[in-house]
Amino acid sequence: MSYTPTDLVKAEKNVVLAERHIAAQQEVLAMMRAAGTDTAGAEELLAKFEADRARAERIRDWIASGLGERSREPQRVAA
Repeated sequence: MSYTPTDLVKAEKNVVLAERHIAAQQEVLAMMRAAGTDTAGAEELLAKFEADRARAERIRDWIASGLGERSREPQRVAA
């Protein structure tokens, strides 16, 4: 399959979105810890968000390599 620069932008947006989910979940965890609440479920969800980000980064990098942009720093875009 061939990729386009638009595919790379979409893939980078997915990375940014995953990073936002992680940041929000970290805030939830901080509030739960401050309240003395059990955080097991929230920590599990954070781990899933981190795995999603890693997957999104791999996909983005795969698309970038297909476009011949392997050595290029990934562009940051707003989600």
